[in-house]
Amino acid sequence: MYKRFTLDELKTVQNTFISNFYSILKKEHCQMASDFFKKIFKEGNEIYYMQRGDFTFRFQNNNEEYVLMDEKQKIQVILDEQGKRDFQSMVKNYILKKEKIIWQKSIEQILLDEFHTGKYSTIWWKNYMVYDIETDTNISNLKETKFLLAYAMYPTTGNKMTYEYVDPEGLRTFVQKMLDFDGYIVGFNSIAFDNMVSVYNIGGSEDDIKKINEKSIDLFLFVQAMTGKRLGLNKIAAALVNVSKTLTSWAEWEVLYKKYIEENDLEALEEFKRYCKNDVRMTMLIFLYFMHFKKLFIEGDEIVFTLEDLVERSRQEIKNTNHMVWQNMFEH
Repeated sequence: MYKRFTLDELKTVQNTFISNFYSILKKEHCQMASDFFKKIFKEGNEIYYMQRGDFTFRFQNNNEEYVLMDEKQKIQVILDEQGKRDFQSMVKNYILKKEKIIWQKSIEQILLDEFHTGKYSTIWWKNYMVYDIETDTNISNLKETKFLLAYAMYPTTGNKMTYEYVDPEGLRTFVQKMLDFDGYIVGFNSIAFDNMVSVYNIGGSEDDIKKINEKSIDLFLFVQAMTGKRLGLNKIAAALVNVSKTLTSWAEWEVLYKKYIEENDLEALEEFKRYCKNDVRMTMLIFLYFMHFKKLFIEGDEIVFTLEDLVERSRQEIKNTNHMVWQNMFEH
């Protein structure tokens, strides 16, 4: 999954695309971008660059267009004939430092600035909330999965983001709030996991789950519906909005979990809370990205959608609600 930028967007969104490209230019001992493209495409129409075993850049020559993909930044740029000339000038100015490129804002800042104007305070004049839960390690049977904690985020007066912490004692009140909520409930894999586990933990009914699911916007299901792929929260957030989980591996999560459950470690609890709250923020930023750009780019394909698609296809029915198997839980 990539962010596809025009050259104008490349100048206004914070990134290191040009500097990453320039580092490859130097390795190939080329003076200008045009010399570089002539050199590499003599060897084929698709060229890969790697560093320490990881892909860093990919170049494609598709007839009259060049496709440039920065694998570090997950940015894709397509150059037609005019674009090639404009890109040549951008690189030249970068090299000669005649024009200092000033990256104005990160994608995250662009989205938050728009949010603070009130542009995304509602969806079709209806309120929305974003939430995520943490549970114990038993997810083979959702009726027996133990709820640990949750965070919810609400757009509030003054176009601010207000977070609510939910502990086990407050879960019943929180579930009732979701049942009564007159708006959309946004989550990631929430229809098949968060909603069900939350309701089961208070002894709620299948009808309660259905009511919450009917007003849910599940970004996992939306991406799956649009791309045909099951992608984790961390992978999507890193590619689209350059943010990641606060814990980097399942092993790290498991150690923290044991400290909290087995040793009643309050510092571990606080780390769990930060982890969950950050997941809510990641989910919110992805949601804002979808509302702002209304596009996805994956494996060379551009997928354009509407706000109606985002709302409706994110509730797509699934036959197997346990589709997120245990080894992928950390991506949840």
